[in-house]
Amino acid sequence: MELNIDGKPCDLGSERIAVPGYDAAALADVEAAREGRSLTLTIPATMRNDALAGFARDPHTAERFNATLHTAELTAEGSVMLSGTVRMLSASDEGYRIEIRDGGAGWAKNAARRMFNALGVDFRAALTPETILAGWTDDSPVKFFPIRRDEYPQRNSPTDLLPAQRLLTVDDYHPFLHVATLVETIFGEAGYRIESRFMESELFRSLYMSGAYASRDTAALAARMGFFARRLSSATAKADYSGRVAANPNTALNSVGNIVETATPQTPDADGEPVPGLSNNGGCFGFDRGNIVFTPTTEVSAGFEYYLKYTTDHVIQSRQRLKGFDSVYLGTGADMRFSLANRYEDRRGGIAQNRSYTAIVFDHAEGRQYRLSYTRNGTADTLWSEFAARTAQVVTPAAGSVANPVLQVRSGTRWEPYAGDWALYDGYIAERGETTVELRVRTAAERLSPSSPKYFNRIYFHGAEEGMSLTLHKECSLQPRFSSAPGYGSAITFADVARHRIRQSELLEALQHLFNLRFHTEQATRTVRIEPADDFFAAGPAADWRAKTDFSQPVVLADIAPEVHERRTWRYLAGDGAVARFDAEAESPFGQWSVTTDSRAAKEGEKTLANPLFSPTISTAGGYSDAPSAVIMQVGDRDDAQEDGTNFTPRIVRFAGMHPLPDGERWGFPSGQAEYPLTAFHFAGDDAAAGFTLCFEDRDGVRGLHRYYDLQTGRESAGRRITLSLRLAPHEFESLFTPGTGAPDLRSAFLLDTGEGTVRAALRAVEDYDPQAASVRCTFTQLPDA
Repeated sequence: MELNIDGKPCDLGSERIAVPGYDAAALADVEAAREGRSLTLTIPATMRNDALAGFARDPHTAERFNATLHTAELTAEGSVMLSGTVRMLSASDEGYRIEIRDGGAGWAKNAARRMFNALGVDFRAALTPETILAGWTDDSPVKFFPIRRDEYPQRNSPTDLLPAQRLLTVDDYHPFLHVATLVETIFGEAGYRIESRFMESELFRSLYMSGAYASRDTAALAARMGFFARRLSSATAKADYSGRVAANPNTALNSVGNIVETATPQTPDADGEPVPGLSNNGGCFGFDRGNIVFTPTTEVSAGFEYYLKYTTDHVIQSRQRLKGFDSVYLGTGADMRFSLANRYEDRRGGIAQNRSYTAIVFDHAEGRQYRLSYTRNGTADTLWSEFAARTAQVVTPAAGSVANPVLQVRSGTRWEPYAGDWALYDGYIAERGETTVELRVRTAAERLSPSSPKYFNRIYFHGAEEGMSLTLHKECSLQPRFSSAPGYGSAITFADVARHRIRQSELLEALQHLFNLRFHTEQATRTVRIEPADDFFAAGPAADWRAKTDFSQPVVLADIAPEVHERRTWRYLAGDGAVARFDAEAESPFGQWSVTTDSRAAKEGEKTLANPLFSPTISTAGGYSDAPSAVIMQVGDRDDAQEDGTNFTPRIVRFAGMHPLPDGERWGFPSGQAEYPLTAFHFAGDDAAAGFTLCFEDRDGVRGLHRYYDLQTGRESAGRRITLSLRLAPHEFESLFTPGTGAPDLRSAFLLDTGEGTVRAALRAVEDYDPQAASVRCTFTQLPDA
């Protein structure tokens, strides 16, 4: 063997040198990738070695070998056995004790040292509707997807035709981070290149993990300066010429007064009932000439959370939209424009006998005449009604069959099919009516102080027609938020939305657990190969090593089962409210899969392998009344009094692109389109898209992630290990660790002669390799015959 330090040859002693071997289990361990392989040996104290060692035996030498970086390369017959950094352990008259370490993978060291939010992902934006909407179709590494926070259902007034319309705001969207970009950045910043078919797959490219905003303990600030204010009664005002109603006590007309009215505990409302939840710590909520104002006791950064509930007059504008108060201005940079969805059902597809209907022609122009016909008792084009207004009331006959309503418009002396937008509603629905709206939104933080307090007298509602009424309900509330989470209009970067308190390596470990990944690093080319186990160990060229068996050493066969437990369970971290309730009622926990080892030689008991980072996510439909078929992720826990809803446990989901909504449904803020961003941990599938799941178990006919473990667990249950000695030349040992040369490597399937026949096997481990020895002990996992 030959040793070079810093490219210069060294003298070697008579000591036999055995190069560190290989263990396949290390490929599944991100932490093990940091350690690499190391070899300790003693080189003699010769003149040549003295110079290379910096005369380390001299206590007065000015040089210190370990003060600078040195490299070493150990070769045998021209093949590299080990290369990496070298350090001096000791020096004596007998020689120099050195350690050669291939250093492990630099990417693994980097990922273990660096915090997650230190990744240099290029993202800068403002938290606005435009940012949210653009992210659904562009290649941004950060996208904002809708979430539904776990909460108890709101009660609605029994007089409402429909439940209160919940308007979406920026607070209903959470940042999600593109997993492929994160992984590529982790390796790229460490100077490594990735080779991976799996990472180019549709599955992996669709993965996103939830982001997180900065969190801090705000209890002390809330105890000193927090407040919770409510209204005492409802107030009604009409829109001015510009369609506005102000929330300003100093405006006599077209105003509902202050947005809230008191924060004093036990204050009774207009009905004489104490208003729940009121608080005013430090007396920071008060009035200045009738205007409500927040005056902090010291300089502080605070945003404000508004819960607004109001009833607006509306006119049915189209089959999708109502016109009314659909926007609210909360101050500079917070002009929030929404849309009021038309949730009334168009009955044209199924009219019935003896029913009253309201026909509305949305594109009506003065002077037009219309003819409404239907198919009655099988006769098409039967006259139902003629009218010349935007709206008409029509009634079907008490007997007989009716179907297929058709609207025509007069053109000269002929009736032609009407090409515009029109609808047929139940007769009790009028063209003009009322809609109750609720929304919750947080504004961006601003710097406030005793000399620069926050006033709330510039708020107004808008978007209506002149003269339309708005009633502001007493349930409205206002409270400060001292957290550093961004609000509407805040400027944000990747670091702002990636504040998970984790190391970068924890993401890699979590992904390894989900997909049974293997990481192989080739230091010479700084290439990392990443594949699921089944694909990784099938990628190497087939190798016929039957002639290499050294039968002077025993061939040992052993079951694999004693290495594993009789039952193993793959699962995620504990879920939150929705998942916990599901698990309490379901036969099997959500996201969990178990396998039993058939062999009686297995270890007793069960081993649980939980994902180190991610929790599962339940998605449900019906949470958004404008688009009740939309499947939305549900997060948080409604029974956790400490949870403010800003952050939640890390999640991993798939983004399946824009998903169409059924006729009559529209996604609200910020798109207003008949589609929404389908993002889910598990999706059962529908007519428009196939199902998918990140559950380990099969669910709703969709195959789970256990497919990445099936072959492995099957072999562990019934397979065998084969340990034997092989005659390997140095170049054959070297090629094991340099895939892609065409020679057999650690990914290959090998044909071996056991003395009792030929077996096909995968390399499991190689003991320390001495090129001067006759053979080296190797352990293989037996594979089924090809």
